[in-house]
Amino acid sequence: MVGEEQVYLSVVRQDIVKYDMMVKSLIQEIRELDGSQAELDDIGSLVRSRIAQLREQIEELRRLAQEEDKEEERQHLAEEAARSEKMLQDDHQAFRNALLVAQLTINQSSKEELLSKKVVEGEGEGSVRHRERRSRELLMRDSSRLSEDLLTVTRLIQDNVQKSGLTVDTLVEGSQGLTGTHDELMTMGSVISQARKILNKYGRRENTDKLLIFLGLVFFLASCMVVVRNRFIF
Repeated sequence: MVGEEQVYLSVVRQDIVKYDMMVKSLIQEIRELDGSQAELDDIGSLVRSRIAQLREQIEELRRLAQEEDKEEERQHLAEEAARSEKMLQDDHQAFRNALLVAQLTINQSSKEELLSKKVVEGEGEGSVRHRERRSRELLMRDSSRLSEDLLTVTRLIQDNVQKSGLTVDTLVEGSQGLTGTHDELMTMGSVISQARKILNKYGRRENTDKLLIFLGLVFFLASCMVVVRNRFIF
């Protein structure tokens, strides 16, 4: 990679770090937010914009990796792009969680505020009806939004359950492979024990000892090769 390309690569890397820090800072603001729905919407819009910019820089880093001539450098840039992509996914997940919690908090506050309001004495009947109708509309809107938020939480829980299921399946497969290897080693140990008994039985015969020792070593090496081969296969 020539000098100008190195400079451009450095700029791309700096932008990735910069936008990632911006996203994390805005997510922290959402977590600490004690304001209105409008404020939450404004911060959420900024986070989405920064995430889009971060994604563009990661795609640019991936493009530079594909255009790199040297295999070692290309592999290094590809791994760096993959790490950045994982970081982006983590940021996006953290944003969704923070946004959901803040939304639920605001909805709950709005509901409590509506329920705590009292009709001011002296207001006309028309004004009272208008306020009641307005309160019902706000409650219906908040209830609808709360239902959507609960559906989002359900989907997040389902995603986590699916990931946990995949992990359990992987552990089960690994356990089965270890069990098979253990059985093979037990079988090999039994055969070696039988060979030792034969050697003890004919221990006084020098020529027979040498022959049996040789055969035992050959069988032991063959058994080891079978175990190693099966281990790599599984």
